[in-house]
Amino acid sequence: MKELERKEYFYHGAECVDSENRIFTVLSIDSLIDSFSGEKCGETISEFCKNNDFAFYGSGWQSWGFGGEIDAGKYQKKYFPIVPQWKQYFTVPGKLPKKLSSKKMLVGSFFMYLRWNVNGKNFYIAVASTGNISGLLPPVNFYVDRTRREISCTVYADGKTWHEGDKIAELAIFSVCDFFELHKITQELFVTDSAERFGSLDFLNTTPYKNKITLGGWESWYNHYADINNELIKVDLESLSHTENLIKTHFLDSKKPCVFQVDDGWEIALGDWDARLSRFPNGMTSLASSISDKGYIPGLWIAPFIIDWRSEFAKNHRDWILCDKKGRPIAAGLNPLWGGSFGKNQPSLPYSYFCFDLSRDEVLEYLDSLMEKVVNEWGFRYIKLDFLFAGMIYGEFKNGGAAYEWYDRAVKVLTKRKNNQKGDKVAYLGCGMPFESSFKSLPLSRIGPDTKETWDVAWMKNANFPSRTSAFLNMQSTLGHAFWNQCVYINDPDVVFLRYENISLNDKEKILIALVNYLFASQIMHSDDPVHFDAEKEGALTKKIESLYKLFEFEDFGVENRNSTSYFIFSKSKYSSDSKYTGFINLSNESINIERRELISRFREKTENLETVIEYGNRNGEIFTFEPHSISIYERK
Repeated sequence: MKELERKEYFYHGAECVDSENRIFTVLSIDSLIDSFSGEKCGETISEFCKNNDFAFYGSGWQSWGFGGEIDAGKYQKKYFPIVPQWKQYFTVPGKLPKKLSSKKMLVGSFFMYLRWNVNGKNFYIAVASTGNISGLLPPVNFYVDRTRREISCTVYADGKTWHEGDKIAELAIFSVCDFFELHKITQELFVTDSAERFGSLDFLNTTPYKNKITLGGWESWYNHYADINNELIKVDLESLSHTENLIKTHFLDSKKPCVFQVDDGWEIALGDWDARLSRFPNGMTSLASSISDKGYIPGLWIAPFIIDWRSEFAKNHRDWILCDKKGRPIAAGLNPLWGGSFGKNQPSLPYSYFCFDLSRDEVLEYLDSLMEKVVNEWGFRYIKLDFLFAGMIYGEFKNGGAAYEWYDRAVKVLTKRKNNQKGDKVAYLGCGMPFESSFKSLPLSRIGPDTKETWDVAWMKNANFPSRTSAFLNMQSTLGHAFWNQCVYINDPDVVFLRYENISLNDKEKILIALVNYLFASQIMHSDDPVHFDAEKEGALTKKIESLYKLFEFEDFGVENRNSTSYFIFSKSKYSSDSKYTGFINLSNESINIERRELISRFREKTENLETVIEYGNRNGEIFTFEPHSISIYERK
């Protein structure tokens, strides 16, 4: 039986220019089952899988898209376009072939798997696009037809000129039976040299373990959002080391590297990337120096590919903005702070912002000079590059070609400064970015939608917006992408909340978020108010989180979906072949009953006793009841 197969696909025919996403192959699911199911998962698995539906995992095309499982028999819910511009965040760019757009499909990009549960055991068939590991190919998307049991594989290469023999795509197809196998093969595919793949992040690493990168720090966004100024940042900077907050206890006390990131709100406007002097009168060089002087690595948020039509820069460079065939500027998204409502200040729908034509050499020169200023003139060393998906929007490029080619060129320019002029290392965090076209240049990435200080946002949920800011959706994507961590990306899950002001999350939800971020991703960012720190309540919760972090320091945790909103979790010790911990995560709004035998099924050695580490629920004999929005973990005794 096959364990892994690599397939390459080439163009054959006369020279042509793609005008829509190209279907390059259609895979039969039942044929894949015949090829990849085998004795390792049980002799009857092939027949079972052919006669039963599957859970589907497919990543979003960019990092704000949904990245969890869809239950067997279900499909992604259709977005109600209450905000039309938001479709850019999750809809695969380019024109979809009619034969696909007319059918009900499961849609994923870059990496997908199908999962069957056979008598309590999981069987996965995974399909990964691997053409960009060593070359430059268009990003791959998957359209899965449950009824026909087919996977149509397409490339987003609109505008690409194909010649006889050109390579279109490369796929790796394999089967596994558990999370750690899935992670291992993914790591073997994407990491040929760990030092080369992730070495640029070494100076931020907070762990001494070989071949593992973890990092983090503080950011201003979830404390102040865009309403920041020099005095607020100065007081936050001073206060972080004076109270027993998570930054002090997790980073400063043990002298670990720590980022202090200034988020959106410092700039004059999108496109006018200079300090807003009414807020930061001393400028950005002074701001970065004040952060460095306190022992932090200075971080800065910037969105280099998007632009506000009202900005002075946009007024002076209208021809640099990407337009459609009729010469109309293409809206990249919506934000009331970044776009006018109507009239001469808004050439599209209200509050739209726009993007650059990255095919223009003068735009690349501008981006290069912008990063020179940020890194070498101002002195920032951790650069959050946000809204990068805008660089993959298709339009009438001045120099023709496909978006993925121009995007790759532009991202290489943005990230080429691995060291500043002083010789200090510089790191980049990708956010709102296309996954497949970014992993080589941006090894540190956000891997889900923004979190929020509330569990979910009802009106966005009711509109089925899959990129909404939401603690719930963020948790689904962090868990869904857990097997990518330390191989495809160093996963950034967004922030941990421990505060009690300006928040609706309860302690149970805060602990869930803090543990999921620590156990299943690799960056611990914090954004709570360090000035008005609640020493009694917030201090006690911080101590509890720190004690759990230390307890699990030497454990690697795996996760398997029970369904789309509940998960079994289990550990693999760095010093033992057996699991030490087991547990359950319930993201749903209802309590869930689980039999004890299911909880202990991943232990290689039988155990009679489970000692509670953290529990939200109760036990009645052999039945465990887990509360909504909770994590429970038990130790094998």
